[in-house]
Amino acid sequence: MACTIETASPTGTSGTSGSAGTSGSAGTSGTGGAGPSGSSGNTGTSGGAGASGGGGSSTGAGALPAGTFLYVRAETADHDHLIARDFATGAERVVTDQRGDGSEGWEIRGHTLSPDRTRIVIASLYGPTKEDNDTHLATRRLWSLATDGTDFHRLTPVFPNNGEGRTAFEISVDAPMFTADGTGILYDFGNWWYEGTSLQGGSFPWSVPAGGGALPEPFPTVQSCTVIEPSVNPATGEVLLIHSVCVNSEDEGIFLYPSAGGTNPTKLVDEGYGAGQMQLSLTPASWLGDGSGFVFVGTIELPVDDTTVATSALLVYDMATAMSSPLVLAEPGTYIDSVTIAPDATSLVYCLRHDDVTDLHAIDLTQAEPEDRPITTDGKSCYPAF
Repeated sequence: MACTIETASPTGTSGTSGSAGTSGSAGTSGTGGAGPSGSSGNTGTSGGAGASGGGGSSTGAGALPAGTFLYVRAETADHDHLIARDFATGAERVVTDQRGDGSEGWEIRGHTLSPDRTRIVIASLYGPTKEDNDTHLATRRLWSLATDGTDFHRLTPVFPNNGEGRTAFEISVDAPMFTADGTGILYDFGNWWYEGTSLQGGSFPWSVPAGGGALPEPFPTVQSCTVIEPSVNPATGEVLLIHSVCVNSEDEGIFLYPSAGGTNPTKLVDEGYGAGQMQLSLTPASWLGDGSGFVFVGTIELPVDDTTVATSALLVYDMATAMSSPLVLAEPGTYIDSVTIAPDATSLVYCLRHDDVTDLHAIDLTQAEPEDRPITTDGKSCYPAF
């Protein structure tokens, strides 16, 4: 099952402003709750090695080769393996099965590789302490580890339960991303709960030192939207963030923030409905190494006869022209879930959701006529990242 590699005309940043309800959104309202500042914790604690299990032998700690990407393979509904795969040869190994804490493993809700490719940070329930369990909340933590799955170090503290009796209150920690200089980690931090049948709350980016040893701090953004899915320009340090479920729908889209954050970001990609417009998927963009552009996932409205058809698409944004162009169009009934592009733009990997399962597809961009080909068929592989 392959998608169509598209050469359609570009889409500008202007257009009809979109409304709430981007692809994958929970349709939430309200604002985010209190963050973790001042909470007690045990940052910097050491976890166990997490690389037991199959998948090939470890190459040992060191820099992950430039042609190797990471992805998540779901062994069960709540147990993921982090896999390293060579794009050219297909050789792969298990980086971690997250059993080093004596458990049967955990899910992974985001992973990121340091700019020097020597450290990985994951968002996971790995390594719970008594203090974590005493909160009565299953809150994920950020862990830093070597590329061979050893040397686990915890980066985030115990987050106190500040639900104050709210129904189904939860704290979400996910989507970690290294800063351009490798010294910090940006991540999504959210408070969510129900009022009746309505999901309330919101998420905003926070930051924590990549070496641990300090409490997280908020990353300054606008407060009128849920602001999520950080992606860092490796050349400038600027940060892409998705604005979703805003007080004003005109504020929804992909925005570029200064490396230190701020309250006056630049909108790069708008949301809208109708022919030629797009709705964003809530998944991180992936930058080219020189900062000249990025690839991202959305749903675009393509004209068909007298109507339009919503089509899942992989798009590329050119910083020089400020234009977005479709790169891959999914076949009907399939959806692009997430994407990564090699820093040198030689290869691209994305996750395709089909028949309620996910598989990875690859495109060798060095070919005169690039071919879209599936590289996993297990139905449980997704979330690639170079």
